[in-house]
Amino acid sequence: MIDVPERQLETIKSILAEYVGDCEVRAFGSRGNRTAKEHSDLDLAIVGKSKIKRRVKMLLREAFEESDLPFRVDIIDYNTVSEAFRAIIEEKYEVIQDKP
Repeated sequence: MIDVPERQLETIKSILAEYVGDCEVRAFGSRGNRTAKEHSDLDLAIVGKSKIKRRVKMLLREAFEESDLPFRVDIIDYNTVSEAFRAIIEEKYEVIQDKP
C-alpha cells in the first residue's frame, strides 16, 4: 500500500469516498512508490468517466486542507492531463480507491 500510516490512509479514503466515490483513485509519485520523506506530498490521480466538475475538485481540495493530514495532497484529474503526464502516472501507481 502507499507510504502513509493506516490512520491517515483511512482519512484519505473517507474524503475520497465522499467527493469522488464513483471514481478510481491512483496514488503516484513518492508516496505511491514508497520513496517518500516524512512531509512529502501525496499525488492522487482521479480517474473518472469524465472531467471532474470544478466545484467537486474545489471541495475535495478544501477537505484535504482542513483534514489533520501532515502533508499536502495534490489532486490531478486524469481526464485533463497530457498523454506525457499520463505516462508518468502509468509508470508506477497504486490504486487506493476502485470504481464501484
